[in-house]
Amino acid sequence: MAGTASLPFAGASILAVACLATAAVAPAPTAFALALPTVRLCRPRCEHHRADANDCAALFASSGDTSREKFAGDEWRESDTNLETDQRYLRFSGVGRLYSSVDDSLSSEESDRSSAHLSIVDRLAASTCAVIGIGGVGSWAAEALCRSGVGNIILIDLDDICISNVNRQLHATTTTVGSSKVDTMRMRLQDINPACNITEIFDFVTLDNIDQIMDKIPHDAVVLDCIDGQREKAALIVACHERQISVVTCGGAAGRTDPTQVVCADITRVNDDRLIFSTRKLLRKQYGWPKGPAQGEKNNHKVKAWNIPAVFSTELQRTAPAPIAGASSLRQCDGPLGTACFLTGTYGFVAAGKVVDMIATDIRQAPKKPKIYQKEQK
Repeated sequence: MAGTASLPFAGASILAVACLATAAVAPAPTAFALALPTVRLCRPRCEHHRADANDCAALFASSGDTSREKFAGDEWRESDTNLETDQRYLRFSGVGRLYSSVDDSLSSEESDRSSAHLSIVDRLAASTCAVIGIGGVGSWAAEALCRSGVGNIILIDLDDICISNVNRQLHATTTTVGSSKVDTMRMRLQDINPACNITEIFDFVTLDNIDQIMDKIPHDAVVLDCIDGQREKAALIVACHERQISVVTCGGAAGRTDPTQVVCADITRVNDDRLIFSTRKLLRKQYGWPKGPAQGEKNNHKVKAWNIPAVFSTELQRTAPAPIAGASSLRQCDGPLGTACFLTGTYGFVAAGKVVDMIATDIRQAPKKPKIYQKEQK
């Protein structure tokens, strides 16, 4: 067609360069990382189009050129050891640009040559996030983290996929019912980014094993709490505080219908969330976190943040209906309030967004346990 730039490799089949990926399995907790395909990569930006690495590989394969090269600035240089870096930049440079300083005086091509956003991509690739609870919220969050370039993800859960999970959990499909949530999620994440290191921990977090599980999480990691039990949530937050590990916690998505009301704030600022409310109550009652004013006492204190970002909804949660007599005895994996993927997915995306922001900006804070509330100055 006139006026359309012709591509020298137009019509090249991506199937011609399909690569066999292999998984390396380590003892429990198992860690996986797929071998990267050995292909020659294209430049991230051409004059009129963006080219796919596989398209370039098909062209080079047909021409008999088997060399591998690395894009650095506006130059090409031979590299046999930086293929993983090349593919990482192609996949995630868009995320890096979101968090790097933007110079409006630069053209789009000059911006591509800048290494500022690539340092953000490298920082994400070197980071670790432990997602605890791979269900309605955790499954969406784990995928968002992987698609954002987080290079090390720990998946923690012992549950299997149930058919009633289909309405809200990312990994639940007809073919995955009965499969391990962690295993299914690991395979999905590795298909998104073969260089992502996935560690599987097949266990539920309990009051008895919290220390053993936390010992498997690096101190520089970020913990994403997608647990739906208040006792386990409180114990996890305390364990993160003791180890000075940053944690993002998630409230309950059930019984709500408006995804536009999902927000993130310090756990002390959360309202209208029964799960977070119960968790805070346990932290104060059993673990000595500071209490607010007693009932009937004037609220004249300034609440100190606990440095625990919490994802919650400002929408009022509906009341659970009374049990129906003679209801089906089939095992149900969902609660009486009901929920849907557009709520659980939003919770997961907001939580993942907070984690990525903490890593990309290199601003993290471990949970803080204030001794007393600071009185407001009169």
